[in-house]
Amino acid sequence: MATIDTILVATDLSECAERAENRAAMLAYEHKPRTIELMTVEETGLLDVLAQLLGSTVEATRASVSTRAMELLQSRAARMQDLHGIESSCAIRFGYPAAEIAARADEIGADLIVIGAQGRNFLSDLFLGDTADKLVHLCKRPLLVVKNEPRKTYRSILAPVDFSEDARQAVALALKIAPDAGITLLHAFEVGFEGHMQYASVSREVIDKFRIKAREKARLELNELVSDLNLGDRCLDRVITFGRPEKVVREYAEKSSPDLIVMGKHGRSRLAEMIIGSVTRDTVDQTASDVLIVPAAVSAK
Repeated sequence: MATIDTILVATDLSECAERAENRAAMLAYEHKPRTIELMTVEETGLLDVLAQLLGSTVEATRASVSTRAMELLQSRAARMQDLHGIESSCAIRFGYPAAEIAARADEIGADLIVIGAQGRNFLSDLFLGDTADKLVHLCKRPLLVVKNEPRKTYRSILAPVDFSEDARQAVALALKIAPDAGITLLHAFEVGFEGHMQYASVSREVIDKFRIKAREKARLELNELVSDLNLGDRCLDRVITFGRPEKVVREYAEKSSPDLIVMGKHGRSRLAEMIIGSVTRDTVDQTASDVLIVPAAVSAK
């Protein structure tokens, strides 16, 4: 991805969703994309229920909902224009939120999707329910989940890495999104079959030697990853810690309070599970940082 030319902001028109809209506007102000679009998704099943409650047809209810949603979207767009000088277009879709967001992102060739972590419906359980899993699986574009009210550009970024190409591309995108931010590369390592060795009463001294070797291997690979990024004189902090990735990332994030956590969607370690699995829902829910998920399919473009 050479530039961030198109940003898609998915909103449910709630007050919490304004955080994502504000962050998207700040990023647009920094990166000057050609296109920024605000979209909302109305679930088809809810239209059926609403039509029955109102004693109306689904078509008439849909038209009424569309009119009101467009008014609200245009109001949000005007607010972004007033506060940040950012012009945006508006779009409404009906259907399943995750699928519609992913489809619209493909239609407009979005370089970045921005959504809020809380809202009145699907955004409220982004990392706690099925919508999160399905959106991450469906989405082929970088996905920024905004949890905090943006008051400044991203100044501190935590990037858990597993030395895969996907992790390298995620770090590269973080450097592009926040070129002036301080970035910490965090790698969690374990010793293969350490539990079995402990069960077999292998001495602590022997196990420690395996840990030392594993740490040194991780140090060399981390240095190689940084070298591949071609950063010139720019320095990145590097942290290597023993432990399970999900626990290490959660505890380090709690300790350092980064503005943003950046992760590749797939990797050769448990980082993929961290994004999609139940462990990640707990991890992300317990941290206060915004999260950027970078799929490999487009991160290398």
